[in-house]
Amino acid sequence: MTRSVEGPLGEKKAAIIGFGGMGQRHYEAYRRNGIPVTAVCDIDAGKIREKAPGLPKDGIFTRYQDLLERAGPDILSIVTNGPSHAEITLAASEAGVENLLCEKPVTTNLRDAREVVSACRRNGTRLAVNHIRRWSSNYRRVKALIDGGAIGGLRHLYFNCGSTGLGNFAIHFLDIARYLTGDEPAWITGFLDRTGTPNPRGRQFVDPGGYGILSFRNGARFYVDTSEDTGVQYTFQLVGSYGRIYIDELNDHWQVYARDEDTRSIPLTRYGTAMTSVPFASDAPFEIIALTAKAQAELAAREPVSSTGEDGYRALEMVVGFHASDARGNTRVDFPLAGDDLARDVRIG
Repeated sequence: MTRSVEGPLGEKKAAIIGFGGMGQRHYEAYRRNGIPVTAVCDIDAGKIREKAPGLPKDGIFTRYQDLLERAGPDILSIVTNGPSHAEITLAASEAGVENLLCEKPVTTNLRDAREVVSACRRNGTRLAVNHIRRWSSNYRRVKALIDGGAIGGLRHLYFNCGSTGLGNFAIHFLDIARYLTGDEPAWITGFLDRTGTPNPRGRQFVDPGGYGILSFRNGARFYVDTSEDTGVQYTFQLVGSYGRIYIDELNDHWQVYARDEDTRSIPLTRYGTAMTSVPFASDAPFEIIALTAKAQAELAAREPVSSTGEDGYRALEMVVGFHASDARGNTRVDFPLAGDDLARDVRIG
């Protein structure tokens, strides 16, 4: 039976499956929300006792199946490594947990992602995928600027980061590109990095960096490069017909420039036309725990989900698109993906 979560947040019960670094961030986020965590599962019970000393003995589990059977949470965070997400999310939905917050990726292949989304819909499960920038007030304000025409129509997006997996990190910006454009990708041409740096989470995970271009249906282009030959902080740039937004999250630097209204009639070929600064000050530094807390509160309060299972599917689809294009000699691959690409598994940690 589905568990109801009406009433104040403090009356809810939360549980966490997976208690590594990110699971501990979820624990702190629940604490900030005033939502009690009554059960935690991890293969290392000692870690739970060390990092959550106030948790009662009967709230510590080493098998997620036991937690689902005995704990009865109103909201559950799934914070294990990627390959286990499908199995645990399906089991939690079938067990009647109404609110699930799954870390990205939603799964590691599109076939499983479809099954997860379908099961959650069938069971009335409210599934959120923790693409945390969806809960950022800064990104919501950036979207409002774009939608309001502050930089003209969004035409180019650029993301670069030194040496990180496409599924582990670039996936966040693939998701936020879809959010900011308000559109779906049309095609991709992608290249995987062959350096072969071992995954820090274990050799069983294979999630290379790479580079490529995605085109959205409205013609906006997204250029991505996370190759393993640089070690620089990441930046994100959005270019419209008349302006530019530069985002440096790690240093909390958000900068907007655009042509004045009275110069927008000047032909675009006059690319030297002056741009002026558009006031935009960050209202909160990028902070994982704070954004995760917003996701938890949204679920617990039964508000509309900002990053749904469907959103998680589309973000994963773009990652898989890189792999599909690379496997076909870096040829163009059209979306939506189909056929054998639905079973293409990317072992994202």
